[in-house]
Amino acid sequence: MIEMISRAAAGVALAAALAAAPALNAQNCSSSPLKLQILHSSDNESSFLDPNTLEPKALHYSALYEGLTALADREGMASIHVTAGDHTLPGPFYLAAEEVPELGAPGLGDIAIYNAMNLAANGMGNHEFDGGINDAARMINFANYPWVAANLDFTNVMLESGVPPIQIGADAASAADNAGKVVRSTVLQVGGDCVGFVGRAPADFFNVISDPPNTIPGLDFYGGRGEGNQPNISAITQVLEQVDELKDKGVNKIILIDHAQDFTGDPLSANLLRDIDVIVAAGSTGFMARQEPMGPFNLLRPEDAPSADYPTVREDSDGSTVLVVNSEQLYRYIGNLMISFDAAGRLTAVDPRSGPIATTEEGVAALGDFLGRTLTPTPAVAETIESLRQTDRIQGLFGEVGVTTRPLNGLRADVRTRETNGGRLAADSTLWAARQQFPDLEVDVALKNGGGIRDTIVGPTIIRLTINTQLAFDNQLGILRLTGRQMIAAMENSVSRIPSADGRFPHIAGMEMDVDASMPGLQGQEELNVASRVRRLVIRRFDGSLDVLIRDGMPQGDLDRTFVVATNDFLSTGGDGYAAFAVAEKLAVTEIGEQQILADYISEELEGRVNVLDPPQPSRFNRLDLACQLRNTSPTVVVRGCDSGVRNERLELGCTVSDVIANECRGVSGNPLLYGPCIRRELEELKLGESIIRPIESCAIKGPGR
Repeated sequence: MIEMISRAAAGVALAAALAAAPALNAQNCSSSPLKLQILHSSDNESSFLDPNTLEPKALHYSALYEGLTALADREGMASIHVTAGDHTLPGPFYLAAEEVPELGAPGLGDIAIYNAMNLAANGMGNHEFDGGINDAARMINFANYPWVAANLDFTNVMLESGVPPIQIGADAASAADNAGKVVRSTVLQVGGDCVGFVGRAPADFFNVISDPPNTIPGLDFYGGRGEGNQPNISAITQVLEQVDELKDKGVNKIILIDHAQDFTGDPLSANLLRDIDVIVAAGSTGFMARQEPMGPFNLLRPEDAPSADYPTVREDSDGSTVLVVNSEQLYRYIGNLMISFDAAGRLTAVDPRSGPIATTEEGVAALGDFLGRTLTPTPAVAETIESLRQTDRIQGLFGEVGVTTRPLNGLRADVRTRETNGGRLAADSTLWAARQQFPDLEVDVALKNGGGIRDTIVGPTIIRLTINTQLAFDNQLGILRLTGRQMIAAMENSVSRIPSADGRFPHIAGMEMDVDASMPGLQGQEELNVASRVRRLVIRRFDGSLDVLIRDGMPQGDLDRTFVVATNDFLSTGGDGYAAFAVAEKLAVTEIGEQQILADYISEELEGRVNVLDPPQPSRFNRLDLACQLRNTSPTVVVRGCDSGVRNERLELGCTVSDVIANECRGVSGNPLLYGPCIRRELEELKLGESIIRPIESCAIKGPGR
């Protein structure tokens, strides 16, 4: 059984040197008890600086890294630092590295920062490859640590001339020998003991990278791909093969770095695995933490709430304990797991100080006070970030574009599950730009995927940095002509993974749709003669006329008729499962990307002033499966939260103000009612006592609100 150990019991002397032996065998791995600190993060996506507040998140992260490693050293605890994928994303700071002489190529600023913080391994995600295989090769080559994924096969990768080759390391070999290489598993020696790492890239890897045949030529899964670009061989088999190789080398402490994402067709559930002690999960919405802080430990940002305990305790297929951890994304936290093993490699204890620490001034100060010292970033990290900030690319992003009356919501949990005003603005700007640039094509509608919206523009001032961060991929627009059958297939794909927070979720312009997510999801189809989840789809044509494509779940009219659609070039080549877009007739591509398009739309069409509710009204997207009928609804309370995800929300009789404030009530739509202090103030001002309304049980979605 795993026990919680006290702070006083955490100090048994143990050297924490990170020296790796040239050759690894069972004799190199001791069988002594081990106290181990695992510092971890994921999905940092080159987000060094908050674009709205200019909070230096990466600098705070580095200062916390320095403090936590000092804590481990003080208490005789071995310490390792790992990331679980999506190291980078081709946004402003990623691209700025090309302008820094010491770096010279996109993404190398990120790698320099991880090198400076002694990263032990990175479990590969998908965003490291958004810049193409040549960028990825340069980053891998520049890294002082291995890139780990048991399911990715780099054997036949094709690179441009002059790009350093991607070296494939030896499985279950030392991390020192595998530094700057891709590998399926690796071993780090800490204080004479060995810790093994196995990685898994997402099963949807080839669906969430733009135009894989051209951007990452030759890269594949081991065993190849089948229907829907899914792997032919489950990663469970591949991971367990690597676990056995590690055990053969005498490694009995093994960490799986799993970039699974919110939706996966190949889940690596703990109960399907064996001989793995810790799973560092990544790529999903929500994060783990304890309910109460202990000084600096588990100190969260005021607006955040955990979605699960840290660590979450599971059992594997043999009944042994597995600890699962993750962390919030975008350098907003550093994860800190402090655990103990016995000589046989069995987990024996979790330090109660385990959990995330917010990368805020308060978090840095609190950990510094606990340690009795002032914490500062790793010097090389600070130098790298400053060199990026001084580039012309970054300095040119502080010009004002316009103003907004309210934040333009780009929260991952929202843009992948519902309409937001940030998504509405992106879709509207797409349709506007397509019609402006290609008037003869008579573009009917536009679709923007939620996964392409990466952050919120808080406002009130909108600057280029916030636009470029929100639409970080800066995709060009593709103009397509679809038949009715292809249109049905595309829109069915767009809602096929609800309720998972999936990047294909549609933000639309020029059309309205009703969806019943209780029906079967149809994804990755090139064309369809029938509808399933889409119960109503109405297109407002370029000339203003209405064309009903689906009514009451039934396709209408001649399905050979065509529609002209504007979307981004990621979706137009089949990304996020939009196979119908990939086979549609290609009409045109814009010369400029989404960032400039949104800036132009705000400054020209909106005359510099954005005023869009969140969620936007009137709605273009309706969930029929959540729109249950109310009984006994008099009186009805209308809640309008200025910073919440709820607008005009009706509740059923029986819920008190205090219940709502405690986040124990939800609306008819299933949305949580408590998102922040603004809506709490509004509810308190209602002074309705016992007369607020409780939701019908069958309509409410369970789970914590944000």
